Amino acid sequence: MFYRHCVLFLLTVSSLSACLRDDPVNGGESPEYKAYTMGTPSSFETKLEGLSAICLNETGDGLLVAEDNGHIYEFGLDGSLRNSYTVPNPDGRTKVDLEGIALSADGKLFVCEERYREVYQLGADHKTLTLLSTGPTEPNAEDNQGYEGIAAGNGVLYIANQSKPKRVYTYSLSTKEWATAFDAEWATSLSDIYFDKEDGTLWITDAKTQKLTHLKTDGTVLYTYDISFVKKPEGFCKDAAGKKFWFVCDQTSRLTSVSYQ
Repeated sequence: MFYRHCVLFLLTVSSLSACLRDDPVNGGESPEYKAYTMGTPSSFETKLEGLSAICLNETGDGLLVAEDNGHIYEFGLDGSLRNSYTVPNPDGRTKVDLEGIALSADGKLFVCEERYREVYQLGADHKTLTLLSTGPTEPNAEDNQGYEGIAAGNGVLYIANQSKPKRVYTYSLSTKEWATAFDAEWATSLSDIYFDKEDGTLWITDAKTQKLTHLKTDGTVLYTYDISFVKKPEGFCKDAAGKKFWFVCDQTSRLTSVSYQ
């Protein structure tokens, strides 16, 4: 595969320099799936800390961002902060570590808690948690390397475990059963997962390698994209109507958008 690299200099306050790969790495399995070309990224300073996950809101005109100290923030698509919500700590815990947030096709919101490996439904008020299930116990698991991302599609929730193991689970919303979808041995550190309802595929970010991987729900890799314009990509979602990818960076506290074709 032929690779082209270009350096993009953004001169406005809300933009950043980046090097994008125009031609993504093709997994070689399914050429019928589309390869995307990304444009020039723009970023927005939030002045917040611990931002860890992102999804479109229920009406599609804004973004919901989860924070790892129990807060949900709502932003406009222009990067402006609209609202903030405090999620109560379950069982009187000192901290609820929200690392993933997802919106289902029927408008329900779901979040995952990393350290206790729990999945919750988030209320319409954006601050009420209803426990759905605690995930499988894994040998050698570490508290701070648990559930980093959640996605909703096909009647199931897809939950990305950061490492030990680097695994994607499914949780059936109908049968309430857990299963292993696949192990992501090609990754270094799973940081978010997104279900793409346009083609029924998944997207996974790797915060350590700054990669965005497009893959089938069985784990077959389709394409891998360089997203080094985000220093620590903890969250990802796709705005199909606006033709933009959105990222949240835990290290810089910035939201970044990039158009795609």
